Amino acid sequence: MRFRCQSVLRKGAFFFLLIGVLVFTAYQLTYCQTRKVLLSYLQTNKLDLATQNPDWTTVWDESFYQNQIFLIGERHGIAYSYEALWLMFKQIKAKTNFTYYLLEAPLYWETYLNQYLDTGNETFLKKPFLEAKGTFYANQNFYNFYKKLYSYNQALPAQDRIRFISLDVEHQFRYSHAQLLSLFDQHVKIHPDTCRFIRLFYHLNPEKTGNYQKAYQQYQQAFAQDSLQLQQELGSAYETTHYLIRNINYKFIATADKHDLARDSLMYENFKTRTRTMDLQAHRAFGFMGIDHCYLEGAKRAKYFAAYLPKQRYKVASTIMLYSECSTRIPSFYLPKPLRFLGGKKGYFLTKLRSNDGWIEHQKYMDVLKEVSPSCMTLFRLTGSQSPFKERHLLVDELKSAAPTTAYMQYVVLIRNSPAADALEFN
Repeated sequence: MRFRCQSVLRKGAFFFLLIGVLVFTAYQLTYCQTRKVLLSYLQTNKLDLATQNPDWTTVWDESFYQNQIFLIGERHGIAYSYEALWLMFKQIKAKTNFTYYLLEAPLYWETYLNQYLDTGNETFLKKPFLEAKGTFYANQNFYNFYKKLYSYNQALPAQDRIRFISLDVEHQFRYSHAQLLSLFDQHVKIHPDTCRFIRLFYHLNPEKTGNYQKAYQQYQQAFAQDSLQLQQELGSAYETTHYLIRNINYKFIATADKHDLARDSLMYENFKTRTRTMDLQAHRAFGFMGIDHCYLEGAKRAKYFAAYLPKQRYKVASTIMLYSECSTRIPSFYLPKPLRFLGGKKGYFLTKLRSNDGWIEHQKYMDVLKEVSPSCMTLFRLTGSQSPFKERHLLVDELKSAAPTTAYMQYVVLIRNSPAADALEFN
């Protein structure tokens, strides 16, 4: 009986081994066939961005420039991202003359950056970067991008110059609170007998209590009650005040969402508010944001900022950056507390773990992109004739969706072997 059981077990093990071999073989055949199709397509639908005079028509045809909003999605903290951004920014601006630049940032970034564009005073540029120390934004490569943008902008006719528009929630709400405080300090110098809301603003003073969330919930209620009087008293500053109070509350709503699904919908609410009086058909908009915000379709558990735009009849072009063997400068607060010492005094650590050919943010078929990319920065069109990306779910593995790639984006930039973004060079 014992020998019969052993024989059955051996047969069962052999059967499962055989099934495993067959499944693996089928997978390999499918992978190789898909790889062959992708290689054939991508060879003729790519552009080397590192070449001296890229022929943009090989990837971006005239229909591309008919869009109203152009989004570039990046993985923060990687040096070559900002080189690719600069090249694409200039090309799209030259062909469309867009005038609005959408920021994944709080309102004070918009305020300072527009002041920098207006005056050329670099103090206005340094201020938001210094206040952003310890975040992804505070790196020298990004800072240098804005310096180049300023010089570029100065050479344009006044009516064609770029204006920044912030869309994100007020992540660094203490600086946003300081912006409101400065506004009210100026106001009460002229109107000492001010309204109930402004007296309440000073009375609650979350700078002393540390409880900004409770204070701003009360501010929002009181602001609504005194809205008519505030419109008369604040005049042109009313809209900024209203926006900041609401958007600081948005920050706490976004933080309370453990799955990080609320933030994109709140960014879209901000977009509607900030662009209400703007003609995007005539003036167009360009945005540089984290990858997820630029996906044009939702997934099972998320709807991303860009996914709201086409449903509101905006024509949107989305270009996503993917990364191979790239180093990232990451803020130490992303580490568990016992490991944050690894960031040292500057508060950042370097890693290649966020590359898409690594194991954390891995995308299948990265080897195909690498094989056909001629340099460190290659732009691929996914919407060409007979594109497999129009039929298959590729390069967006983490979304776990059946929708084809082009439902999420139309173009991909492969960044290869990039160093991490440099630390800020000023204090």
